[in-house]
Amino acid sequence: MAKNSWELKINGHDELLVRMERYSSESERLINEALKSKGSAIAVDRITEKIPVSEADLRRGHQHAKNSRPLKTQYINLGFIIRPTRKFEYLKYPDLGIGTSKRNQPDEFMRRGLGLALDPITELLIRQFDKLNK
Repeated sequence: MAKNSWELKINGHDELLVRMERYSSESERLINEALKSKGSAIAVDRITEKIPVSEADLRRGHQHAKNSRPLKTQYINLGFIIRPTRKFEYLKYPDLGIGTSKRNQPDEFMRRGLGLALDPITELLIRQFDKLNK
């Protein structure tokens, strides 16, 4: 099975880091709750928007991953893991440029989608920390 592992760093998000330090005793719980309630859904939506669509498959009437629920989320402490569901495991081929897509440039739609989700998730976390202040 092909594996692609990467992380996003929150460099430049100093406002969030300041709030995390201010509420250090509550940070872990708050971050886990926010990521589980809304953060992972934001990431899945952004990734799904970037999934490439083959026009040939659409003409043949195939159900496409972009119009389905192709990704599942597993929650870990202070984060989450997003993977394709079993039915849509083929998404790893265009994303990594392997298998039938080995002659193609890797599309990296998962990385690009998660990059687009970083700012909204950061804003969500900041709002959650601000609620503690009230």
